[in-house]
Amino acid sequence: MKKNSLLLATVAVIFCHTPAFAQKQLPGDKPKLIVQVVIGQLRSDYLLRFKNNLGDEGFKTLMTEGAFCQNARYSHLLTQTAPGLATIATGAAPAQHGIPSDRWYDRVQNDMQEACSDSRVTPLESSNDQLKKSPKHLLASTFSDELKLLEENSKVVGVSMLPEEAILLSGHNSNAAYWYDEMSGKFVSSAYYMQELPQWVQEFNQKKFTDAYANRSWETLLPVTEYAAHKNNKAPESTEPLLLKAASQPTRNGKSDYAKLYETPYSDNLVKDFAISTIVNENMGHSDATDMITIYFGAMRSIGNRYGALSIELEDAFYRTDQNLKHLISFLSTHVGKKNLLLVLTSDHGVNLSQQQLEEANMPHGIFDHNKAQVLLRSYMNIVYGKGDWIKSFSQKQIFLNHTLIEDSNLRLSEVQERAASFMLQFSGVANAATAHVLSGTTFADGVMRYMQNSFFQKRSGDIIVNLEPGWTETSTQSDANSAYSYDTHVPLVFYGWRVKRKAITAHVDITDIAPTLSTLVGISLPNAASGKVIAEIVE
Repeated sequence: MKKNSLLLATVAVIFCHTPAFAQKQLPGDKPKLIVQVVIGQLRSDYLLRFKNNLGDEGFKTLMTEGAFCQNARYSHLLTQTAPGLATIATGAAPAQHGIPSDRWYDRVQNDMQEACSDSRVTPLESSNDQLKKSPKHLLASTFSDELKLLEENSKVVGVSMLPEEAILLSGHNSNAAYWYDEMSGKFVSSAYYMQELPQWVQEFNQKKFTDAYANRSWETLLPVTEYAAHKNNKAPESTEPLLLKAASQPTRNGKSDYAKLYETPYSDNLVKDFAISTIVNENMGHSDATDMITIYFGAMRSIGNRYGALSIELEDAFYRTDQNLKHLISFLSTHVGKKNLLLVLTSDHGVNLSQQQLEEANMPHGIFDHNKAQVLLRSYMNIVYGKGDWIKSFSQKQIFLNHTLIEDSNLRLSEVQERAASFMLQFSGVANAATAHVLSGTTFADGVMRYMQNSFFQKRSGDIIVNLEPGWTETSTQSDANSAYSYDTHVPLVFYGWRVKRKAITAHVDITDIAPTLSTLVGISLPNAASGKVIAEIVE
């Protein structure tokens, strides 16, 4: 009897080490859960600059255990958040997906149009009319849209602090997109997705996590002397944490000032908490279909804009992002397991250094005053064509001319565009000025004109698009994005989990390649306007 038991045990041990048994431990034919993490304004060089203070289970886990594309870049001029997110989701340039900038002048409505505004829908659980949002302006399908077409039971959800980030990343057919309402401190949505918030969302809001984060003081995570920014700022020697921001004070009506949360890294903590609650309560990753959640961490963008790309505040926010990634990866490893998880991390754009930092480094820089330029351009056009309202809008490096006035004056639109563009070239800091006539009638294969053309969508873009010289910005904020230069276009890109092999990819990768690569990995159709290529090193 003992011999038989020993024989069975021996056979069991041998069986456990056979290829057939090992096969059961391999990833399935498709991932159970796709998690797309986008970190606002994450320059690629941050990963190298701050690596000595990183933990082992956040960014480092993704870079060392995933496929790290070290030369991933955007190829459009107006590197803003909305066009960047739409490019990630659709695999297409703004010229194809129809979101050329965060906002544009609408000639029909004679007003500025936000990328996700939609007056037809109502916000849920909010009295904030600014939250009437939907993806109606996004003109191309997304990876998640194609996923839902193939697998009707797939759940797709977008989570972020701002609506544009949740909406554009999750696409047209997502089950839900949730964002933060700064008036109430709650996560809300719009009637585009549902008639009322799910019970679990209402319960999450009732727990008032926002109050805890909004009233928490922000101190440096590490002793000040350990920060890379310490030497640059010549901060006083100290081994004590530095108070970066005191707890926000209640408003006059006795309620917390929930908008203050944007100014601290704790906004990302809240998004992470809500994202995890979404996965758990929607039981994502536990069905036969592939589910997907998109998560946007925006703290680094708001903090970088205010304090600068070389500040201790920005660096501290980066380390806290690393902690949030650690927590998220740990949760996902338990919830679905690495072999069932496909995680993609990237950013919507990079950022320039502040004007003060560029000046101190003796690097070319300057602020282009578009308001002054607009006044002078108006005066010039009044002299050339007679007094009139020739310019409808001058915003975000785009000039929108008055087409009706030009037509009524029997002028050729292309000729007026060319005169205005030539005038703009006389301003300090302006490197290029391209007209809509040229961008719509000529194909550019490379160079800055290709970047300008990729940002040009004829029905929504301006008559003239301006490109500034390196280091120049339109604002006097600490740091700013919105150019085709490497500090704005070069961002991290990592694929992690499921069947992704560990490797460093040094070849050039365009951000439009993300969606086609995901589609190929999962075995579905590419988004309908996708122009990117499949990243061979990841799918091989």
